[in-house]
Amino acid sequence: MTNPQHAETRVLSAAGTSTARPELEERYFRRMAAAVDEKTQLTDWLRGGRVLDIGAGGGELAARIAVLPDIEETIALDDSADAIAHLEQMPGITVRSGSADQLEVLGLRDLDGIVMSSVLHEIASYGPNGPENGRQAVMANLTIIAKALSPGGVLVIRDFVTPARPDRLTTLVTPGHDGDELLSAYLKRVPLPELRRLESLGQHRFVGSARVVAEALLTVNWGAESLPRETQEQYCQFELDELVDAVEALGAGLRLVHREAWAQPGYRQHLAAWSVLEQDGTPWFPETKAIWVFEKAISPLSTRA
Repeated sequence: MTNPQHAETRVLSAAGTSTARPELEERYFRRMAAAVDEKTQLTDWLRGGRVLDIGAGGGELAARIAVLPDIEETIALDDSADAIAHLEQMPGITVRSGSADQLEVLGLRDLDGIVMSSVLHEIASYGPNGPENGRQAVMANLTIIAKALSPGGVLVIRDFVTPARPDRLTTLVTPGHDGDELLSAYLKRVPLPELRRLESLGQHRFVGSARVVAEALLTVNWGAESLPRETQEQYCQFELDELVDAVEALGAGLRLVHREAWAQPGYRQHLAAWSVLEQDGTPWFPETKAIWVFEKAISPLSTRA
């Protein structure tokens, strides 16, 4: 019998290159469902019409979008067979199988809203050219996504955020022997060498950059049983303002409406036995999530006199 932790999904990119991604586990869907109340803050920025949820997973967010006022159609898109099976159980949702880079091929255009919850880091982690080129994959996908929006449409992104001043040194303190073992197992599986740069100081202390420490915390939070999947995902891709600059530099007509970052209470609770110290000994905990809202410009040709 296949171990679900090691099963793989072949993800086909628009360029025809496939990459391996572990299949979604049932506990993944449970945790995503538990976070739906926080995810619904994405819906505050929607204005009705046709809305696409990219990487819709179990469909809880799409279901909430579908009952909002003035919503004409909610489209849930995912490239996982497991996710599609969950989505097809949700009433009032149009379900499509595919990925963000296939919107044009799938005929998904003239959309009034697009939401992406914890999708950007997956695009980066499983991109066709490997995780070391993940940011390029993200920007290529965002170019396609911007084209699918109608003028005046909104793109709402919720994802992990790279700490400010990510290269500064911090000290990670584990809960003891078990924490050391979990961290060691994590470091053995991480595919990017720069994320393994944690130096042991003894006494359950490890020094590394703020970004490396944040990545480690965000992954060990899931527990040892999820390491085969979670170590393949590089969570921290952009600093808060860095993504804004990158999106606006695309020249795709997207302008920033709102952005903010915060530390989720759930992470603090799960990691209560772990701690991080700045170089001066001040306790620090990374902001774990951010939301970015962009609006597509209305061109003069699309307005009526």
